[in-house]
Amino acid sequence: MPGTEIRLALDAIPMGGMTEGAAGDEKVLFVRDASGVRAFQAKCPHLGAPLAKGEICGGRLYCPWHKAAFALADGTLEEPPALDSLTRYPVRIEGCEAVATLTPEPAPRKSVAATVESVLVVGSGAAAIACVKTLRREGYAGRITLVGREAHQPYDRTKLSKQFLAKPTPPDKVLIEPDFTQSNQVERVTEEVVKVDPARRDVTLKDGRTLTADAILVATGSRAVMPDFPGHDLDGVFTLRSLDDAVRVSEAAGAAKTVVVVGAGFIGMEAAAFLTKRGLSVTVLAREAVPFAERFGEAVGAALKRYHAGNGVTFETGSVARIAGSGRVEAVETEDGRRLLADIVLVGAGAKPETDMVAGIEAEEGGGLKVGGDLKLADGVWIAGDIAAFPEMASGETARIEHWRLAQQHGTHVAHAILGRGGAFAGAPFFWSNQGDKRLDYGGYAKAFDRVVLQGDAAALDFIAYYVTGDRVTAACSIGRNGAFTAFLHLLGLGRLPSAAEIEAGADLPALAKEAA
Repeated sequence: MPGTEIRLALDAIPMGGMTEGAAGDEKVLFVRDASGVRAFQAKCPHLGAPLAKGEICGGRLYCPWHKAAFALADGTLEEPPALDSLTRYPVRIEGCEAVATLTPEPAPRKSVAATVESVLVVGSGAAAIACVKTLRREGYAGRITLVGREAHQPYDRTKLSKQFLAKPTPPDKVLIEPDFTQSNQVERVTEEVVKVDPARRDVTLKDGRTLTADAILVATGSRAVMPDFPGHDLDGVFTLRSLDDAVRVSEAAGAAKTVVVVGAGFIGMEAAAFLTKRGLSVTVLAREAVPFAERFGEAVGAALKRYHAGNGVTFETGSVARIAGSGRVEAVETEDGRRLLADIVLVGAGAKPETDMVAGIEAEEGGGLKVGGDLKLADGVWIAGDIAAFPEMASGETARIEHWRLAQQHGTHVAHAILGRGGAFAGAPFFWSNQGDKRLDYGGYAKAFDRVVLQGDAAALDFIAYYVTGDRVTAACSIGRNGAFTAFLHLLGLGRLPSAAEIEAGADLPALAKEAA
């Protein structure tokens, strides 16, 4: 409530740290350092995580759940998945107490002398929305047009394979904002794009219209792959990529008893966990005996498999020969002759980058369009997200990464480039996966690795694993080790991560990160 005061003893706020203060149901986050005491909203603007449980690294406050980063000095957003800065409240010192008044301080009004009068964004996913939000947050007042085939207001795709499936959920629960178009002064065009011509800087729509702008971001993302095995077109066979997909799967789950998930990737395993919570009998059919072993190592993969099996998920190893049924799915038949009964089949066979409409540029072997660190295709034209094969700074590899947050980082980078702030993209990749009630964090990029430095107990799902090539750590994954993992991510982004030998010898990453700005 405006005007409410929250008091906290200064001694309760550690120097260089933070503490949550409360008055009734109202809460604020007090932060204290050599420059004084400041107060911010207590919950992350992304999904409401309690920021007091986050980590402070080198002048940044990291959200404990999804690693959004905010400047400790003023609450300014520095890294997604949050798309807004923290609300700040005035603080005064009375004796031995800090007193915050819950009347928000006005957000700084920004304006930019942009050289572009119009921006066209192709796509409506993570990169596209982050670009739009960044442009408006930085004070860009020009025309922004958002074109894509989905009629929905922009939504958070990361939610679709998680709690959305655990019970019937209204689609508006996954919207990024109730009315994104109006609140961000965006002109929406709902139509399929059939051609992007970087040389001409124009976009052709399926209905024949041609759109152009001073600056164009192409962020078309990927489409789910449906293998062409017999029976893939039966009723009850789904992929899970869009909000419409998720609605269809959730509705079908309401009348189903058995599910076969084909594929043991992140989408498949998340969906398996949450459909099990809904009371369905779930079988995962995958070619690999241990999910994630190639990505995370045998110990981590085996521990995750045991965890899911303990929660009721059945695992089968093999390949699909056909999906059987008469009009509607009845079973999945494997190449070695097994028959897995199914009311629903959810196919998680990966995704294909949407690059075919980009004229004059051939996709790389991995499906992406190769760009430099500036993410530029041509003068005034950038790409971002799933379709970009870009130089990943920490590993030195050309990478195409299908992470929601990485796409947001790309979109933010392109917005800054449109506003005249050049440079190479240097963000540290990060994603999270809700494996049932366990949140797995992964940061960096390791297409392959020589060995794994494992700290903690993988079997108990309380660990951090570092992936090593030579004597360099390029990635890490973790469950239950938030402090060490956040420090790793922070140091990786700064290019100040210790060597593998130093980490293996017990380097104190949180202590190093606290001072690293």
